Amino acid sequence: MRRQFSGQIGLMLLVIMAVVVALVLSLASRSLSNTVLSRQDVESNSAFQLSESGVESALNQLRQGTVPSGATTQTSGVFTSQYTVQTLAAYSLFVREGEQAHLDTSGLSGALTIMWTKKSDASENVACVSEGNGKAPAALSIAAYQGAAGTVHYAYYNPYGCTLSGNGFAAASAGTGGYLSSVSYTPPAGTTFVRLMPLYSNSTVSVAGSGLSTQLYLIQSSTSGGSAQSDIQVQRTLDAPGSIFDYALFSGGTIQ
Repeated sequence: MRRQFSGQIGLMLLVIMAVVVALVLSLASRSLSNTVLSRQDVESNSAFQLSESGVESALNQLRQGTVPSGATTQTSGVFTSQYTVQTLAAYSLFVREGEQAHLDTSGLSGALTIMWTKKSDASENVACVSEGNGKAPAALSIAAYQGAAGTVHYAYYNPYGCTLSGNGFAAASAGTGGYLSSVSYTPPAGTTFVRLMPLYSNSTVSVAGSGLSTQLYLIQSSTSGGSAQSDIQVQRTLDAPGSIFDYALFSGGTIQ
């Protein structure tokens, strides 16, 4: 009986030791996992901040009228970051209703090919019901500014396949490459810049033309180090007055 009792005690001790060892290993594994996750979180934040710093540095240079050439390298601890700035002659950007795309047309030769409204985007390609916010795909207002003459020429186009009676807008053509609407627009001679405003809905606007100078700056900043990788891409438009100023009256002298 004593030998049997002793054997049971030994077995119980082995079971208890196995449970204790399992608990210790589980706690150690969880602690190690938390440490790794914490380190990765810190590294990810540091990598993102360095990438963001590269973008801010590029934007600051552009504000001062300098376009960085080649890749610029920054380092911080174990992290290495590079940012580049690419100039784009074609314009392609999401524009909110009532805001404007500003284009430098001083070097334009011929017509602008303008397309707008992504057909695959339900928030842009809404049902054609009537005039009004969100009740039709975007119509387009085009304002051409003649710098020397100091005059502005306007043109207005309804979205393709959506004739809104009463607004007097011209009809747009069918777009290509996934766009709903398209128009070929030739600005008056001497036009230095053109501003495009979506009406009724937000819209992605794409513009191309022969001889166009830089319309957008594409900033790409990438950081790596440790177990982290961060990539940021930003598009910057040309410097331009806000849309609100299109409705203001300016005078070089006094207003009588």
